[in-house]
Amino acid sequence: MNWIGGAASPPQTHMVTRLITAAIGILIALIVLFFHNTFALPLAAGIISAVALYELLRANKLLRYHLSSVAALSYAFLLPFLQVGIVARYRSMMMIAAICCVLFDYVRHQKKMADKTFFAFLAGMFLIPPAMAAAVTLNKTHENHGVAYLVLALCGAWIADTGAYFVGSAFGKAKLCPQISPKKTVVGFIGGIVANIIFFVAFCAVYSSIMTKKGIPMGVNWFATVLISMVCAVLGTLGDLAASTLKRQLGLKDYGDIMPGHGGVLDRFDSVLLVLPFFTAFVQATNFFELA
Repeated sequence: MNWIGGAASPPQTHMVTRLITAAIGILIALIVLFFHNTFALPLAAGIISAVALYELLRANKLLRYHLSSVAALSYAFLLPFLQVGIVARYRSMMMIAAICCVLFDYVRHQKKMADKTFFAFLAGMFLIPPAMAAAVTLNKTHENHGVAYLVLALCGAWIADTGAYFVGSAFGKAKLCPQISPKKTVVGFIGGIVANIIFFVAFCAVYSSIMTKKGIPMGVNWFATVLISMVCAVLGTLGDLAASTLKRQLGLKDYGDIMPGHGGVLDRFDSVLLVLPFFTAFVQATNFFELA
């Protein structure tokens, strides 16, 4: 089809839509990060968690089980609020209550609720909500560096994805997983890892300089910085491919359309689901930002 008057072609229009959506998303993320020590962070994590889980349940046609759906979505939304402080003692109780609701539904609908449906509920509940709630935990791991850790974790998934897209589009030929994600290439995958390394090193160098000027002496474990940047790139790609595999099996293009040009919330945060928990565990187990 010809486009008259120099109007943008469909691919160009799609790219503009993606860029506008991304810009709005970045603006919202910056606002949340600015107020990271208020209710804004757990609220954002709870909303993202609940919407992503809703999209997963809808894709698997599980929303018809109302009790299980309400329990799972409530758990997804509330979990980020129960990560730190005195309320954290109620976290396990809420998880058990949500599981009991799913078990009750499984027994009540034994003739139509298949075993795979039951395990799909549990898989969604144990993957998405804890992953997004890890953002709150990570933010509270260190009084001074928590928000920096959070930025690195999120960028550890998204920078690699962006780098892989542009490098793969320009130089990639050999497909990484053609039957799952035809646009992903081997060169793009390597480019995503390199992009992550560059970003992590640059961010840590600038951040270290800023903190030192503020009178908070610190050093950077450069080996750990490079290592964790590479692992984040690999885990982000794995999460993306796993979500894409499920979409292919379900015959879906996207999990939703709430984010024009990007699909659903789960389409945008699938690469974060492994990176956030890993980064949190890594920071808790090591002294990532060493004292000078």
